[in-house]
Amino acid sequence: MLAGAAQGAPLACASDVDFPPYVFTSSSGFAGGAQDTGLAINVLQRALRRTGREPAVIERLPWKRCREMVAHGQIDIAIDVPSRELDEKRFLATDAYAEVHHLYFYSARKHPKGAPLRALSDLKRYTVCGLFGNRLDAFGIDPSRQDIGSKNERSAIAKVTEGRCDVFIEIREVVDSLSERDATLRDLFNGPALRRADLPGDTPTGLHFELSRASKDGRALQQSFNATIRDLIRNNEMTRMMP
Repeated sequence: MLAGAAQGAPLACASDVDFPPYVFTSSSGFAGGAQDTGLAINVLQRALRRTGREPAVIERLPWKRCREMVAHGQIDIAIDVPSRELDEKRFLATDAYAEVHHLYFYSARKHPKGAPLRALSDLKRYTVCGLFGNRLDAFGIDPSRQDIGSKNERSAIAKVTEGRCDVFIEIREVVDSLSERDATLRDLFNGPALRRADLPGDTPTGLHFELSRASKDGRALQQSFNATIRDLIRNNEMTRMMP
């Protein structure tokens, strides 16, 4: 049984750090209130509707806590799990509904000759910033070289320009989305103190939903998600569903 069955709707969780355009908090909801929106939310609700289930209740949680609660059957679905973090022993994963690419920011003052990374292995020599809850060890970065305490892009970029981090790794699609929605952030990303470059050797990373293995409905739900994702991709509907 789904964890949220008693309330009439499945429970889903996503990171409490905004990840536009996939999951983010919008202030343009009903009566001006805040609500969670994004492509991942739209795909999630479409897949549930396909099986006749009510829309999911979304909780924004610290990422590690979100996944642990799904693993233990307290929450049904984790939203936006990168391919490199999938754990088939603990979860049922869906197909990827989107692919993302990584870039990094660095200080123009500290690296006046240009991008400091020639290969992904170069990251081992630097202190690397990421947002709160990110798992940078997937890039081969020792935990002692990671700073994942930033709650937003402004904080991480400040650490780069102040010399507390050498590089800040982010998702290109997130940077593009934030730039479209926030002129102040766009100016910050393009400021004279900052430079950006594609992460060397980066390959597209899939974004998935993970389902609780503790749920007896998990396999059926996995099939529904996969069928929905394949239909949306085949019919070129993903772009139209992007908020």
